[in-house]
Amino acid sequence: THYTIKHMTIIQKRQNKSNSTTTLQKYGCIFIALVICLALFQIQDAPDSNDASGKSKVRRKELLTARDPNTPVLLTKNQNQNRAQEPVKCKEDTKDSTRDAKIVHQVSHKQVQKDVAAATSTISTERDFLDIALKTGTDKVEGYHQLPKCLANPETCIRGESERRVCRPWGHFYDTMYNKWLKKYSTDDAERIQFLEIGFYNGKGFDAYSQFMPRAEGHSIEISCIEDEAKWKWGNFAKKNKRYESLREARRLHCGDSNSYDFLNEVWTKEMKRPDAPPLKLVIEDASHISAHMATSLFFWLPRIEPGGLLVVEDIQPLSQPNPFRTHILPQVIKDLHWCGNKLKEINDTRCFPGIQPLLAGVHCEMHICVFERNDAPSIEPDKENSMTPANAFRDAQKCLFGPHEVSG
Repeated sequence: THYTIKHMTIIQKRQNKSNSTTTLQKYGCIFIALVICLALFQIQDAPDSNDASGKSKVRRKELLTARDPNTPVLLTKNQNQNRAQEPVKCKEDTKDSTRDAKIVHQVSHKQVQKDVAAATSTISTERDFLDIALKTGTDKVEGYHQLPKCLANPETCIRGESERRVCRPWGHFYDTMYNKWLKKYSTDDAERIQFLEIGFYNGKGFDAYSQFMPRAEGHSIEISCIEDEAKWKWGNFAKKNKRYESLREARRLHCGDSNSYDFLNEVWTKEMKRPDAPPLKLVIEDASHISAHMATSLFFWLPRIEPGGLLVVEDIQPLSQPNPFRTHILPQVIKDLHWCGNKLKEINDTRCFPGIQPLLAGVHCEMHICVFERNDAPSIEPDKENSMTPANAFRDAQKCLFGPHEVSG
């Protein structure tokens, strides 16, 4: 009996110890699960460190909500209710798109714990176009500085009559497009490519591209440095850039008329198309903003860009000079993008621009900027006639888009 009681006591102690261990394990698992959930919740609000655009989103919102005493800021709806005066609004402001709302409204952020960020982030060499462009001072991202001032004081707006608020200030918001399409060229080990900017001006944009894509061989075209007063008599804007002389000596800055076939062909064949040159993968049109010149860049350079490359056209705005490109050329290119060549009784599927249609993979646009993406067809060099804008490209736009089209057979 004594042995049995002693044995049962030992068994009971072991069971109590086992129950304590099980309870501890259960609560321990619950605690670990809570920690993991908290970490995931915090990580969800954190920008992806591998993606430059994630950092850029936070940076853009910081710019629009910075508490600088000399810079008016945008307030949330609740904050506005507690203020005697509200930022100037138009009754149509509520029609802004979601993207516009993200630009103009203050967005609150949660502070991510350093240990969580350190545990979940990895080192990335991708650069952020917004940070670089802000430092060079290019107008490609100046909208972030000017928009809050414009909304607070309409007198600072250059187009205060615009219904769409993001159209009112000076400057643009192009960083999202450049981060999306060019970030693969922004790393220190990126593919070596060649790019051409059309419209150097004072070089702030070219400096931004060069710093953003450090391995790329950059070229730029500018008319203001041309030594011909008959073509340009308003001074040399390009000379204001500190790299002006070195770029000229390196034959990277080419002075001339970007609407001239002879000049473009000379730059291409003598300066860019060299045996030791990397492939031309990027052309940026940002010159006169005259629709005919914008079209010239499209028709001359798109065929010469290597497969998978990009042609970027900026300033596609509803203003007198660039507007015909927006209303006449761009719609025809997009129509051709969906061309199949069907010849049906109710429709004859024709092409507006058969010279460049076979080279297009896509057209991607945000406000005032479009990217024309090359497909995998090899680059070509059309003759002079086929390298320039078709004679009736603007005049026949309506006919090509809406007909009447002759139906064959």
